[in-house]
Amino acid sequence: MRKVIRRTAAAIGAALVLGVGSAVWATSSASAAPAAPAAPAAFPPICTAGNLAVWVSYDAMNGAAGTWYYPLEFTNTSNRTCRTWGWPGVSAANANGKQLGNAASRNSLYGGTWVNIPSGGTAHALLGYGAAEVGTSGCKPQNAAVLKVYPPNSRSADHAFFDLPVCTVGGKHTYLTVSVIRPGTNI
Repeated sequence: MRKVIRRTAAAIGAALVLGVGSAVWATSSASAAPAAPAAPAAFPPICTAGNLAVWVSYDAMNGAAGTWYYPLEFTNTSNRTCRTWGWPGVSAANANGKQLGNAASRNSLYGGTWVNIPSGGTAHALLGYGAAEVGTSGCKPQNAAVLKVYPPNSRSADHAFFDLPVCTVGGKHTYLTVSVIRPGTNI
């Protein structure tokens, strides 16, 4: 029985020595193969408030029947492409950052698709502003200072200049709508 234990111990010891030696040989600089380049990411990273600048294109306003539509532009300020999908979160705020009235409701005019925004490139959403709704009784209009814009899948907001009267009362007064983000500018 002692011979079996000694032989087993000797075999285990030899295996350990060979294993350690093999590991040292495989990791030594003389035998190391050049590292393969990192595989490119399958998809660009998600766009966040930190790599987007948001602005309202007032010059491209269009509208009828008391609703005005503005392109809400998202410019990628990072040094690489990012991607986004869906509706941004939008609400008007005063100069102190306090939200005024309801957040924008979702406009389902367009279906959502992934949008890649190259570095320096721009994508857009359609921002609807219900001027007729703001003029209704019980709305208590006040001029906004900014829009708080949360890019889809982002927990922090960008701010866009927005100096129009808005409803300060929530509830049934939804005066802003926003569509999904689409490729390119809408200017």
